[in-house]
Amino acid sequence: MSGMRKPMRFAGVSIISLLCAIAAVAEQPSASKPLLTKRVDPREFGTQDDTITVISAVSFAPADNSYHVVVTNNFARVTTPGPDVHYYADLDLPAGSIIDYIGLNTKSDTDGIFGVELYSRADYGGFIGLTGFSVPAHDWATDYSPLLGIPVTGHQSRELVLDVENAPSATDEFFGWVEVWWHRTVSPAPGSASFNDVPTSHPFFQYIEALKASGITGGCQANPPLYCPNNPVTRGQMAVFLAKALGLHWPY
Repeated sequence: MSGMRKPMRFAGVSIISLLCAIAAVAEQPSASKPLLTKRVDPREFGTQDDTITVISAVSFAPADNSYHVVVTNNFARVTTPGPDVHYYADLDLPAGSIIDYIGLNTKSDTDGIFGVELYSRADYGGFIGLTGFSVPAHDWATDYSPLLGIPVTGHQSRELVLDVENAPSATDEFFGWVEVWWHRTVSPAPGSASFNDVPTSHPFFQYIEALKASGITGGCQANPPLYCPNNPVTRGQMAVFLAKALGLHWPY
């Protein structure tokens, strides 16, 4: 974005407070969440590729450290028979991205023993559930949600938190990771035009305005402001566009 960005304001409530608050609402056991009846294999769709962000089970923290929760020699978490256990981790995705799928990697012997929920938490401490599902019993495998289409509109005064629940069980149950499949989008078109030769009705208006807002281009003329959308691009101009868009180049 062009110009100075406002510093992010840290929430006044700690992550420990969030964990206690979520636990306090007594999330219903995984068995009460919609049970996936088949595994959905995520594929690329539309014109953009998905990026896969994987959060390992070892990155999740149990809500109560008094539970007998350990990490196995294959980096999974296992909860011995006993009470309902919730694991929490933050999810950090770029603003403007769209969450397409969530996958949960588990090994269990009972349907609905494991479930996952995605929450959005605001700086005043309130939170809402964005999606959630439980998974069927099987040996090690990853189950995926249906297509979600959840927008990540920004991070100012908000955060995303993943909650993996291990419902009460008579046997050891294993949790490996959570996958989040997401893709980037172009910012919505503004209400007014920045360049006199690219009106709001122009077919490339949204994309040209996104380039300007990102500081990648200032147009071809300042007064009056013009973009010259039909002019050819030189190799020099291409270098400026690509270097600014990709943030090139920082050597080791």
